[in-house]
Amino acid sequence: MNKIEKLEQKISDVNRDVNRIGGELESLLVSSRNKFTALEKKLKAIELTKINREVELEDHNFRVNSDGWKKETNEDGDEYLVGPNNDIWELINCQNQELNGEQLFTWDAAMRETKKAGKRIPTDEEFSEIFKTKDDMPNFALAGYRDTGGSFDDRASNVYFWSSTPSGSNAWLRYLYSGNTTVYRDAYSKAFGFSVRCLKD
Repeated sequence: MNKIEKLEQKISDVNRDVNRIGGELESLLVSSRNKFTALEKKLKAIELTKINREVELEDHNFRVNSDGWKKETNEDGDEYLVGPNNDIWELINCQNQELNGEQLFTWDAAMRETKKAGKRIPTDEEFSEIFKTKDDMPNFALAGYRDTGGSFDDRASNVYFWSSTPSGSNAWLRYLYSGNTTVYRDAYSKAFGFSVRCLKD
């Protein structure tokens, strides 16, 4: 074998070694990536388990003392009590007696009053983990909502709950229909009046 043939053989051997090492490195990279993905999934599962263990909804809606509130009637003929800041409304004289005493809050009022009471409204993420079906919300009343024009809508058919997570001028919420177990997620103007359910201490 002459010098040129020996050199070509060495080059061939080097290329073979490079290809082998490259294949081993690629396999190692794929294996590391798969292990990292699996680790991420385990950590996420641990975090969600921790949330589920530590976060639980109270068994009643949040409300504040309405003594001395002014009684008003809107254009639809609905009677209600209104708080001093005109951002909390209490249902009264409802055809469905179970709704009497239910209170609807703007998002700002909900955040303000729960903070005063030392309570906390679930975040959007927490709601996603603990409020998946109607059965996850004990003792809820279908109080409907108050729109920004002053009308009370969807009483006895729907219920809406603020989360503590804002979305610009809106905030995230969850809502239910009376005949459906599905929990729906949406973002509405903070000026709407919705029910509030806090987390257990």
